[in-house]
Amino acid sequence: MLAKKKPDSVVLAPEKQYAVVLLNEEQLSQLVNRQNPRNVNRGFSVRDVHSRYLRLKRQTTTVAILMAVLAGAGAVYFLVPRPAMASIFAWSEKADTPTVPTGASFSVTVASLESSDAAGLAATRVRSLGLPSFTRLSPDKSQTHQAMVGPYATLDEAERAQRRLVRAGMTGARIFVDESLRNVPRNERASTIPDGNPGVLLLGAPDRLSLAFELALEPRQVRSRRGEGLMDLDIGPLQNPVYPQQWIVPEGVHLVERIAIESAPPSENGQFLRVHIAVPEFARANVRSEGKRVYVDFTWPLTQPDPMAAGGPLRIASNATQVPHVQPAPAPQAAAPAKTAPAQADARNLQYAEAIQPILERLTEMKPFVVSAAQSGSPDVIKAVDGSLAALDASLKTLHPPESAADQYQMLTTVLRTARRALDPTFTGDRHAQAQQAVAMYEASTVGVTRAGR
Repeated sequence: MLAKKKPDSVVLAPEKQYAVVLLNEEQLSQLVNRQNPRNVNRGFSVRDVHSRYLRLKRQTTTVAILMAVLAGAGAVYFLVPRPAMASIFAWSEKADTPTVPTGASFSVTVASLESSDAAGLAATRVRSLGLPSFTRLSPDKSQTHQAMVGPYATLDEAERAQRRLVRAGMTGARIFVDESLRNVPRNERASTIPDGNPGVLLLGAPDRLSLAFELALEPRQVRSRRGEGLMDLDIGPLQNPVYPQQWIVPEGVHLVERIAIESAPPSENGQFLRVHIAVPEFARANVRSEGKRVYVDFTWPLTQPDPMAAGGPLRIASNATQVPHVQPAPAPQAAAPAKTAPAQADARNLQYAEAIQPILERLTEMKPFVVSAAQSGSPDVIKAVDGSLAALDASLKTLHPPESAADQYQMLTTVLRTARRALDPTFTGDRHAQAQQAVAMYEASTVGVTRAGR
């Protein structure tokens, strides 16, 4: 067998050449037993630094979210008034809250007169008999000023008041029945009255709303407290404790929001019923007791005031009329005394009435447009109407109402805010119902912008 003869000397390529180290036994032993070198950059490798960054970022984000939640909770706790917080949290826990029972009211019309002054005098006379009286403008075309008594939850109470009026010489007294809340829609949630609990009834009445609490015995004490958005009553003493109950009002009722009852903490005077009523800040309230019933009458701040009260508030209405400017009689030349406080107050009231007159007239003109714009849903129409409302709102903010017109000013601000909310592009509720609510709040006022007692 023939084989190819290899050359005597072979030169390897550079990439195939290796270095050879010859070690003796001592050197080999030292090399094998040598400790591994320490990695001085172990904590700062690229992968470890990135992991630590991501972990720190997650921790920072978690802490930031926690701090934001704590800050928001603190702001709510310290900035929101206590009654408002009670209505937000305590009264929202139960989703099955029933609607408060409603019924017809019975009032007595004492007289229908041509002027508010005459109606106020008649109401003052009735009040001297110990009867709850008020005045209102009739809703019909006659636009007469009426002096009325009530309202009451039963016909018997109204008839007793009518007989007292007849004995006092007011033979023209007639009973008036208001059924505006008798058949309003209610939710289907059951509302049972535990034994010993008072009966609660919501009544619609002329230019007002009344809550009636019927007890088993005639109460000897009724104490009331008013806070921001909340009214409390203590009624008693009672024989039995009261079990907690809550109600909401029917849709469309604006002067009352929620009602709750419970037993007040025991005291040396006995057991008392405690009533919590959530009401808007602008609503006015009056508490009266009629036998076994306790009434709380709520009225709009724009309703006609008592004309016999000196320096009474202004009254504002939807179909406002121009206020004539009355020139004061010139003072004698011999004496030029400074203006008295009542005169200055009258001047401020008249100046405010004249300044707010164009706003009222414009708002009266825009009522149908607000409702139709909310019902149509057209973005262009909504934008145009909202622009007009914004201009009215800006004009209203430039006014400085006198103290006697503070409630009315707040009421108009609420009306504009409610109407603009109905036209807000981000509003997700029922625009038409919201607009109708604003119009109803505005139309609840009486006629004219005049000074009371004139």
